[in-house]
Amino acid sequence: MAPNTDIATRALIVTLKSPISGKNSQEIAGITGIPRSTIDTIYSRAIKRGFEPSASPLVIKDEFLRDAPRSGRPIKQTEIIKQAITTKVRGDRYGRELSCADLAGQLSTEDFEISAITTWRCLKNLGFKKTKPTRKPGLTKKMKEERL
Repeated sequence: MAPNTDIATRALIVTLKSPISGKNSQEIAGITGIPRSTIDTIYSRAIKRGFEPSASPLVIKDEFLRDAPRSGRPIKQTEIIKQAITTKVRGDRYGRELSCADLAGQLSTEDFEISAITTWRCLKNLGFKKTKPTRKPGLTKKMKEERL
């Protein structure tokens, strides 16, 4: 399916392709600018999901047009982990100076295991940036004499 087909465009395609409208895929492609194969795919998926093109009141539900769930690895950046990272980093000076690996090691428990890369991604998404701690240089003997 083309990436630019939002749910409203899909509803338009299903409506135009239904027997009530009587338009074919080529005509709909001319109207919408979407390839004919994509139009046929959208319409066939809607029919598989329960759309009845010959129903007397034409009913198009969201469930006929929604994106199918995608496979993939679940996200590790849950709100609990983000909250734990934020609390640890903002807690004190030593938390701010920890590396991502040290922070991940301290936060990993029996409940969840977190890596240094996941910690870094969470910090980045939360808006934290890497900075070096500022150290104020001490006064030299010459500076102390001038102040006296």
